[in-house]
Amino acid sequence: MKGLILSLGAPNDTAGNLSPIALDRLNAVLQIYRYNPQFLIACTGGKGTHFNETAQPHYHYSQCYLQANGVPAAALTNPVNSVNTIDDFVQARPLIYTMAPDILWVVTSDFHVPRAKIIQAQKVNYPGTIFWGAPSSVASEQLQALLAHEQKAIAGLSFH
Repeated sequence: MKGLILSLGAPNDTAGNLSPIALDRLNAVLQIYRYNPQFLIACTGGKGTHFNETAQPHYHYSQCYLQANGVPAAALTNPVNSVNTIDDFVQARPLIYTMAPDILWVVTSDFHVPRAKIIQAQKVNYPGTIFWGAPSSVASEQLQALLAHEQKAIAGLSFH
């Protein structure tokens, strides 16, 4: 069975250290990959003032983390140099349809899944897509703020 794991990006600091949200997502990717080592992994995330101001794109740090945790370089497919969730899907779309996996696993945070599902349906609409919401390890106050942000972001979605 051919599969693709699309790992949605999250912030890192100015030294390239991955945030707890990014680590939660990448650890979920590792869980899926360990049981499906034939799957390929595409990491998303470029550079932006709200999530990565280093010289390297975010996907670079994600790929390094995955490789440091046992994922071979050959399992990492073309990264997606994106700046937000909509861009993740817009830029990943050609890779997804060219690869034509039997299963597309979209890995993001548990609080982010509802918005990711809406955007995927609008921008990619790939059959056989499964969403994996990585459990968030952030403090409850931060989680509440993230949930509120997601509600506002969903309300603000408009597709032309």
